[in-house]
Amino acid sequence: MPFPSLTPLDGQPAPTLIYLLALSAVLWVMNQTRRSLWLVSLFALPGTLCHETCHWLIGKLLNGQPVHFTVLPHREGRGLILGSVGFANLRWYNAFFVGLAPLLLLPLAYGLFLWRLDAKPVLGWPEAGMVFLLANLVFGSVPSGQDLRIAAKSPIGWLLLAGGLAWGLRAWAPAWLKAAPQKTTTDGQR
Repeated sequence: MPFPSLTPLDGQPAPTLIYLLALSAVLWVMNQTRRSLWLVSLFALPGTLCHETCHWLIGKLLNGQPVHFTVLPHREGRGLILGSVGFANLRWYNAFFVGLAPLLLLPLAYGLFLWRLDAKPVLGWPEAGMVFLLANLVFGSVPSGQDLRIAAKSPIGWLLLAGGLAWGLRAWAPAWLKAAPQKTTTDGQR
């Protein structure tokens, strides 16, 4: 499905633009609350719950053997830990997928976004709640530094990255780079 239009209709801003502006504002507020452990924990609780649930589900599906699940926030050094999932069996074949599992929230957020726009939203508290939920899904989809360290330990991730780069280079490389080299003879003629 193509992205909804951002162009105004009849002098009124399109619902897509209003939703995107509201989503940006809520994400900005959520980012500003990071100074307070309890305030960010309260604002980001739905996103944290979704983030950690993604880790848990993918870990369960791929034999990561989740051993604990928490969304109780705490400070660790100068950082904030909003939640965590512990695993007993992170291995080369599952670490990449378990570490990057929260990225699955992005297609969910996009689908919810399209669904709400298709329903012709009317500004009000129900839509404000939906924008808050969408912001939490986007906020929760960002892998933490620890998530990235876990994913980076898996050779599958590096192989997928190399394959993706090779495919991208082949698909979008300039013509001179794609051209096959021509054979030359010893006297320099072709």
